[in-house]
Amino acid sequence: MQSDSITFSQPIIKGSLYKKMLPKDCALVLEGGGIRGFYSAGVFEAFMDAGIMFPYIIGVSAGAANALSYISGQRGRNRIIVEKYVKDTNYLSYRNLLKHGSLFGYDFIFKTIPQKHIYWDKDMFDTHDIRFLSGTTDCKTGSPVWFDKQKIASGFDVVRASCSVPIVSKIVKYNGYDLLDGGISSPIPIEKSIADGNKFHVIVLTRNQGYVKTAFKHKSILKLYYRKYPRLIDAMMHRHIVYNKQIAICEQLVKEKKAIIIRPQLPLTVGRTAKDVEKVLRLYDEGHEEGKSAVELLNETFSLC
Repeated sequence: MQSDSITFSQPIIKGSLYKKMLPKDCALVLEGGGIRGFYSAGVFEAFMDAGIMFPYIIGVSAGAANALSYISGQRGRNRIIVEKYVKDTNYLSYRNLLKHGSLFGYDFIFKTIPQKHIYWDKDMFDTHDIRFLSGTTDCKTGSPVWFDKQKIASGFDVVRASCSVPIVSKIVKYNGYDLLDGGISSPIPIEKSIADGNKFHVIVLTRNQGYVKTAFKHKSILKLYYRKYPRLIDAMMHRHIVYNKQIAICEQLVKEKKAIIIRPQLPLTVGRTAKDVEKVLRLYDEGHEEGKSAVELLNETFSLC
């Protein structure tokens, strides 16, 4: 996206190159979580401060969306989104749900903001030669579908699909798929990262330690919305099992010194659809502080200094 001929409402933040590439078998694994995902955005600020980039990044939902500004090297861009736009009804509101069928205003988030308000440096995003995967869920099969960096940056349809929370978002039609939130089928995409050959994982979670996901109790609602997609319903009814299993895998990898987990230290007061800017910024800043601690561990582990 070129900035020369476009006037943006916010000061333009140009992207920057990273200084240190982590080893080729080191992965950054990102959970989603809607507004909670701004915790991860704070972690990314610490990575940008240190000039650290990962050769492999995989995320779902808000994890993948917020990683766009990290990969483009635009420090502070996600914070401006919180400060200026999270409270905007075009970003998140029941009006959006009634008018457009989605609680989050995806056109506003993925079109209006980067085209009119906060410049997104696609050129720098493209410059960084890394593997970036965004996960979605195929409504017909209930299984994850992964899209690479090139498709992610092409119109944001893939990331939009990855962020499309069931019931409060429309199904996204893309390349013959009917897609929804990647967090349904692979909420913490650690297994995909392992399958792709990565040996060390930096895992950014948006729930505190000890959090256990419980079963969705309203199958009748799912049948009302998704009667044409029985496998999607099955995936949603089993999501808590998948989530808790993936948490167990992550924690085992930490014990084996094959992973670092970065996550909020206290139970969250910020929900998936929170609009309290001060609370979201505190969560963002917490992510930044905990990201700095993780950078120190990475420096020790890989002798980056």
